[in-house]
Amino acid sequence: MMVTSVIRLDPKRSKVLFEQDLALVLYPEDLRNFSIEEGKELSQEAYERLLNQVVKPRARERLLKALMISDKTEKQLREMLLREGYPKEAIEESVSMALSYHYIDDSAYGTRYLESYGRKKSRRQLMWDMQKKGFSKELVSQLLQECPIDEKEQIRSLLEKKGYSPGANMDPKVYGKFAGMLARKGYSYEAVTQVLREFSLTFD
Repeated sequence: MMVTSVIRLDPKRSKVLFEQDLALVLYPEDLRNFSIEEGKELSQEAYERLLNQVVKPRARERLLKALMISDKTEKQLREMLLREGYPKEAIEESVSMALSYHYIDDSAYGTRYLESYGRKKSRRQLMWDMQKKGFSKELVSQLLQECPIDEKEQIRSLLEKKGYSPGANMDPKVYGKFAGMLARKGYSYEAVTQVLREFSLTFD
């Protein structure tokens, strides 16, 4: 395997490109230990040793370190490892290991997420935020069925925090501004109009 290029990314890391369209992000000690130089041949045996003894263990360690800091979806972890230059083999092995030990569990993480934010965000906002984090649309829909979101109660709470109470009247401009704010937060038209009607936020 011919090393076609060694690109310095920062003082600690270099991106090594091989002629077979393979790439690894390595540290100076890796380059020294495996005698990796631009224009020099690296045997298949040496590459396999590098992959199995250095790169794969490092990918597993990086994944576990990320999970120690905060929950992550499988998609987030895959994207993180890919972004940091780990090859497909290392990513697959690391993710498979974490899944087998239930270190990655999108369903459990999603349930915890809804427990934390289900009383603060609309159903639509939760759908958008969770899919952005890498939860599948199908899983989010399933979790929202198991943990229903009470949008009307959230809107009531927002109204009370704004100083409104049942029977209050509202200036037309303020009414429109408030309704627009709720719509931007993703609350359904049905929930917004029903709660506004409950509070009698009307104007003459």
